[in-house]
Amino acid sequence: MSTRRQPFGESWRAWAGLAVGVLAVSAHSASSVNLSVLMKTILGEFGWSRSEWAAATTVRLIALVLAMPLVGRATDRWGARTMLGFGAGVVGLALGGMALMHSWTTLMAVSVVMGPAQACVGSVAASALVLRLFRRHRALAIGMLNGGDNVLNAGVPHASARVLDAFGWRLAVAGMAGVYLLLALLIRGVLAESDGRAARHPERRATAPLPWRDPRWWAIVATYVAIYAWVTSLQLHFHAYQTDLGRSPLLAADLLSTQILVGALGAPLFGLVAERTSARFALVLATAGLAAGAGTLWNIEAPWALRAWAIGYGLANSGAVALLALVLEECFGAARIGSLLGGAMFFCMGSTLLANQWTAGVFDYYGSYRVAWQTYTVLMTLTLVPVAWLWRRGAPALAPQP
Repeated sequence: MSTRRQPFGESWRAWAGLAVGVLAVSAHSASSVNLSVLMKTILGEFGWSRSEWAAATTVRLIALVLAMPLVGRATDRWGARTMLGFGAGVVGLALGGMALMHSWTTLMAVSVVMGPAQACVGSVAASALVLRLFRRHRALAIGMLNGGDNVLNAGVPHASARVLDAFGWRLAVAGMAGVYLLLALLIRGVLAESDGRAARHPERRATAPLPWRDPRWWAIVATYVAIYAWVTSLQLHFHAYQTDLGRSPLLAADLLSTQILVGALGAPLFGLVAERTSARFALVLATAGLAAGAGTLWNIEAPWALRAWAIGYGLANSGAVALLALVLEECFGAARIGSLLGGAMFFCMGSTLLANQWTAGVFDYYGSYRVAWQTYTVLMTLTLVPVAWLWRRGAPALAPQP
């Protein structure tokens, strides 16, 4: 693949890597969105409770969480093509098994296999790939990585709902399995073996220790633990929340699609803010938006107000997720970004599995999600404290690292 410079000062190789990264991160998110739309139908067929479904999801997330630090280190060592391709292939096979399941045992077995594979095909390897291929516009590229994810996933709720109505949940899951298998073939065909791999300079590795004792690291971890708990719980339960209030499945899917679609603008927008100011300042804005979104969700009922909420929340949601890699790079450099992302995502995904189980438990106990959304309002408001501290604490300017 040619490395000749192209518009915006980047190579064709970088743009091709970004395109593959968008597809990988999109597929990673699409499986969760797809299953959230299918959840109530599957539960109705097997007679499972939402807590039982959440338990299977938690098993998958536990396996994913435990794999995250290893995936980050493996990406630094072996590159993004190996990790993304392997993960996509295994997830495709696991979803194929889910489409054929007839028992709780099968669901749990599929969840155990699917978790580590999803870690491989997620944002850790994709972000390392993009950060290492781009030279001048890394912030914009990371924003596009997450924004492209939102564009492609905006149609997933509608597609899942329509396939569900026409053919049933098994074919909807099987279709997602086929998407993953095709993605695995594309990754192997487009990416070079070295893409996303850390530079092999012993002297650089010696000067770039992992920042486990740096208070900025723990401020970032605390912030994103709260953010991932909120946005993941909402993504997994939003469709059910809306239908519980008496809205049609298609309207609920439309609201979910809206907040996903506007993220296509939100992620690049916050990337540009980070490029012009700093990633830490952009994170202040995104976190404030998430706190406002949490506080208004359970206080609005009119469809027009819900659509307005979906637009604002979608912008902040996608922006906050995109900024994790940029904040880490701004504070600690890119020499070991795979390991940094893997470590951060260990805590982030750990929070999602606890939050998902807790949110489902709140519904089973109260028969409503309202208490859960009220709790997340308090949590996201408190998260502004470490975010503001991180912004005021500052970080030295770091030169771009190949």
